[in-house]
Amino acid sequence: MSQPLPTVLVVDDRPNMLRLLQKVLKRDARVLAAQGGSEAIRMLESEAISVVICDLKMPDIDGIEVLKASKELRPDAQFILMTAYASVATAVDAMRLGAYDYLTKPFEPEAVRAVVLRALNRAATTPSEDPDETGTAENVEALPGLIGRSPVMRELGGLVRKIAASESTALIMGETGSGKERIARALHSLSPRRAQRFIAVNAAAIPAELLESELFGYARGSFSGATRDRAGLFEEAHKGVLFLDEIGEMRPSLQAKLTRAIEERAVRRLGESRERAVDVRLIAATHRDLSAMVKSGGFREDLWYRLNVALIRVPALRERRADIEFLATHFLREIAGSIPDRRLSGFTSEAQAALGRYAWPGNVRQLRSAVERACVVGTNERIDVEDLPPEVMDTAETSGHPDLAALTWQEASDRARDDSARRYLLGVLKRHSGRIA
Repeated sequence: MSQPLPTVLVVDDRPNMLRLLQKVLKRDARVLAAQGGSEAIRMLESEAISVVICDLKMPDIDGIEVLKASKELRPDAQFILMTAYASVATAVDAMRLGAYDYLTKPFEPEAVRAVVLRALNRAATTPSEDPDETGTAENVEALPGLIGRSPVMRELGGLVRKIAASESTALIMGETGSGKERIARALHSLSPRRAQRFIAVNAAAIPAELLESELFGYARGSFSGATRDRAGLFEEAHKGVLFLDEIGEMRPSLQAKLTRAIEERAVRRLGESRERAVDVRLIAATHRDLSAMVKSGGFREDLWYRLNVALIRVPALRERRADIEFLATHFLREIAGSIPDRRLSGFTSEAQAALGRYAWPGNVRQLRSAVERACVVGTNERIDVEDLPPEVMDTAETSGHPDLAALTWQEASDRARDDSARRYLLGVLKRHSGRIA
């Protein structure tokens, strides 16, 4: 049995606009139309509305008053304001009152549909206590310190909690910037060893010739400069957790010694013959495909089997696009507090669309850097497409276009001309605050 469509309420005093939006949204939602603010408020009282898309200027009750009524009658409904360029300041005020987004006229039908679809997704995942405001609701954090609402992140959170309760060696695999160290710290904070030390070391950041002494320690005189005995990180992590990041970069001779330390739960300092027992839970992480490295001879097979006990694969950001907008907003609020004399209220719908389309090869780390860059270079209260890094901004220019090679020369030329004309006219309208004259 199919799920019923969510309900969208469209509010405008012009019948032709109501008909247009009903036609654009009919595939995605049950669309109700209200020809004015008074009628909209009556519908909000009687209907379970998920999203309201409302014009600002109406003769009886304006859009701001409808927004206030919506927040009182349907607090979980997402509100989108439609306005002209000349009223952008009013739209920003609406965002402060709790509007989800606003659209500036004139707009393309597909732009409206994209914003409404995002609002419907937000409405479907937002509880009565808005986690965007509190930042502490349970559905915000998939794990301690790791934000995500998407189904794949909830599944990951469940797996990590199960593994955290055990003493098994854990291996975290995922792309650079996807949050592997945060997963490791969550494993520690949820484990019985949470009160003990968590020691992290990046195998790629320490020269290969020094990494062995860092991990296992050394005796005085074992090499030039060893003027005293020193315990290694395994001994320092006794009773706690040792996190080895980028373990795929470790040289084979050290892999052999690590394999023995895991097997015997004991380490031998450089220059000593006796072994010292250690009680350490090992968590390793890598962005490399270790199984492929085993086949090519770049990683020891016996170490791979000992690490691959509790395997955690961290999804790339492009695999959980439902989290992109929420993460970007979280980073915006986090960064905005450190920028003096600057008010930041969110992202324009165009910027949100560009963020959602980009592939994010650097994952969450790259997203945060992009938001920070936009906060620094932008001058308006809302981050726009032009504030985003060039590689992200480019997706806004090329999105929605079919492969040009699949078009005829005339079709490709016509499309390029139409796109250029649209961007030019929108730019002129924005420059002159919507004054067509």
